[in-house]
Amino acid sequence: MPPKTPKNKADGAGGQPVPPYMDQVYPQMYPQMYPPMYPPMYPPMYPPGPWFMPPMAMMPPAPYYYGPKGKGSSQNWNTWGGAKGWKGENFVHGESQGGGKPPGGGKGGAGRGQRGPPGGGNSSGKGRNHQQETPPQQPLQMDPEWKQSWDYKLECHAKKDTDDHTKDVQALLGELQGHVWEASTHKDGYEVVKLAMTHCRAKDWPLLVKEFHGKVWEAVEHPQANFVLQTIIEVTNRSSSRFIIDECQDKAVELAKHRHGCRIFCRILEHCLGEDNAMFLIQHVLEDPKVVASLCCHNFGHHVMQLITEKGTDEHRKTIVDVLSTDLIQMAQSRYASCIIEAAFDFCEEEDNKKLKNVLVHERVIIDLSKHLFGGFVVKKLAGKEEEEDKDEQDEDGDDGGKDFEKETQKEIQKILKKNETELRDHRHGQKVWEDVFPEKDGKDGPEQKDEDRGPP
Repeated sequence: MPPKTPKNKADGAGGQPVPPYMDQVYPQMYPQMYPPMYPPMYPPMYPPGPWFMPPMAMMPPAPYYYGPKGKGSSQNWNTWGGAKGWKGENFVHGESQGGGKPPGGGKGGAGRGQRGPPGGGNSSGKGRNHQQETPPQQPLQMDPEWKQSWDYKLECHAKKDTDDHTKDVQALLGELQGHVWEASTHKDGYEVVKLAMTHCRAKDWPLLVKEFHGKVWEAVEHPQANFVLQTIIEVTNRSSSRFIIDECQDKAVELAKHRHGCRIFCRILEHCLGEDNAMFLIQHVLEDPKVVASLCCHNFGHHVMQLITEKGTDEHRKTIVDVLSTDLIQMAQSRYASCIIEAAFDFCEEEDNKKLKNVLVHERVIIDLSKHLFGGFVVKKLAGKEEEEDKDEQDEDGDDGGKDFEKETQKEIQKILKKNETELRDHRHGQKVWEDVFPEKDGKDGPEQKDEDRGPP
């Protein structure tokens, strides 16, 4: 006869509640065949619940869990805390103690959105959410003390290729990494950037200048960063500074007329003149005669034109002389163009100088220029004040054709000045020209000496 089934499924032996899994594991004879599994104190001490799984002899053992393999699978709890799994391997802190692959299979355990074990280190898998992020760089504390400290360190170890100097430079480069542009636009930081570029080795230049790529014109207009650009042109090699010229090609005239840009242009003429892009930059400035004339009379542009006259090619000088000769008298009375005329007589070919001389060397023109504030500088240049003081030295080198032309011009100008001595002495600027061209000698008064040397009317 089959055993009697309890009236309530929830009631087991002794009236105790039966867990929900009992119906599947134990037959209906459970109350009669097996003794009660719970001690009498169970009901008051431990509340029943489905989470409580007491050990039972007749339950089959839990199946061994094998981790899923393949791309996109996540790690199982068996690996947490260093538990053994996946062929007996230990994964402690995200690193394998055996020779197998980490759970999650695929290429290096790469699963998108895959989570590593708790407390594990950074993993080499792709797309892991638990990868450590790079902490943001701390801003530089730029102040006068910071600048002075680096000045002192690099001054103490100023000799290059020494261990102390190399350590100081590398430490400075480490501080400036990622902050070169920020420091270059700071009133104290730009000096430190200039120090770094001056003392570092050639292999470090690309790392320093890369933050200026695409920001050249912004640096030109900045009151501090433009000095860093000048240092880049002065101390680095041409390959490291080439980008500055390339970014200014379309703004060559604006660069020459800019308060800070004229300095950049002058540094290019001094250090990069042999480069093709530097020659193109000069060509952009000289291609229009009206632009050349405006630059000659510009307060900033005339510095560029003067340096082109000194450092440029003969074609460049000829272009400038042709523009000057179209309105030479007016140019000679300009505060800025008069400087270029003086440079032309120093550096241009004799043919170009004769072209200027034919316009200037006329009695009335020389006298009017002598009585002008800025024209007087051109007259003094033609009269040859310095050459008059070193007359004996010039006589020894008289075989040079350029010197002969220079001496001939000086004699003509001095003759005109002596002929109009009274008119010059009665004018404030004329008096200055007279005193500079004919200085007093042996304590004699100027008028007495000049009266004796006065030429025929």
